[in-house]
Amino acid sequence: MNARVTFTSHDIDAVPAAEANSMLHTPVQAALPAPAQFDAVTDLIKTVFHVPSVAVALHGAPANAERGVYRSFLEIPLINHDEVIGSLRILDTVERDFSDRDCQLLEGFAKLVVDQVELWSEASRDVLTGAMTRRAFSDTLRKTFAARTRAQGTASLILFDLDHFKRVNDTWGHAAGDAVLKTVARTVLRELRVEDSFGRVGGEEFAILVANADAQRAADVAERVRIAIENATIPGHPEIRITSSFGVAEATNAVLDVEDWSDRADEQLYAAKGSGRNRVNVAVDAQPLRAMVN
Repeated sequence: MNARVTFTSHDIDAVPAAEANSMLHTPVQAALPAPAQFDAVTDLIKTVFHVPSVAVALHGAPANAERGVYRSFLEIPLINHDEVIGSLRILDTVERDFSDRDCQLLEGFAKLVVDQVELWSEASRDVLTGAMTRRAFSDTLRKTFAARTRAQGTASLILFDLDHFKRVNDTWGHAAGDAVLKTVARTVLRELRVEDSFGRVGGEEFAILVANADAQRAADVAERVRIAIENATIPGHPEIRITSSFGVAEATNAVLDVEDWSDRADEQLYAAKGSGRNRVNVAVDAQPLRAMVN
């Protein structure tokens, strides 16, 4: 049975995150829908319950609720195939008691959210690695760039690929190549936060969107991932050793658009490969890249 909870004078940041996250025992997923994915259903929930804010939290990722002071809330777990994958919470600025009917109604909305997560995941996740597909990652990249432009926040892009991957397929076969790709994906995910995004954008090419991070912090992430990949053991093929090359670019005011941002990271990736591979190169902020080319 779902408990109804009322509390007084808490800022949204002060709502105990542990309460929402203590139920989250599933591993971090490679691809999570952006908060905007739930705009339609959260707007409907606000109307039905007459509340100013609705929060959807998946796998411990930051909820999408607006900041503010709320005096009461009702929370329902998001359950998919008998596993808790997150929580759905409605918040009100006034003290109120939520009824059993409210709980039942919110449980119905929770099922809609879970259905959205499942449909999005089926369309947006690479079957082999579990990473986001190129299309899903590109969509997330564009939304992040637009949000950063509006809020003047920080975000950095990491592009990397596996060094001499063709030799793996040629020497040990494509099954071994698949094992390498899956191992690399699992290795990368262990090094990332839930708010970061990870995608497979080519055969052996991957991308990481590091949220709220400048170039230096993203470079630190890339170096950590590089070392982890270098030390990874491929199940069934302990003789295979893999290295990777990285390009990092921050979305600064000098970056014209998403394409320019990607070009900067890609340029650094190729510089890393040209400098001997198995290293991280970082773009130096300057005038727009296209302006330098012309």
